Amino acid sequence: MRIIPTSKQEWWNLLLLPFKAYAVIVPIWCFIYRSESFRIREAQMMVMDYIFWGFVLCIPIFTLAALIQVLANQRRPAIVSLVFALAIPVVAFFLLPMIALAK
Repeated sequence: MRIIPTSKQEWWNLLLLPFKAYAVIVPIWCFIYRSESFRIREAQMMVMDYIFWGFVLCIPIFTLAALIQVLANQRRPAIVSLVFALAIPVVAFFLLPMIALAK
């Protein structure tokens, strides 16, 4: 089992891993915390702005990564990056009511 990447494509995928993890874990975390009690309302007020701006930051990063991967003739990773770039605004749209209620 290799842990350290050996090719350029694997290094690009490793660089995008934190952003992909953020895009997957944060919406799950938000929906779980929304169902919790109202004691965490103060914590939601402090965190939801950062969550939203993190999503806004991920969109150009995934778009740029997809562009670089297309120029490097890596179609499959480019499609994955583009899907993440297109899915994040949809997820952010569904998180907007939680952000509005947290304020």
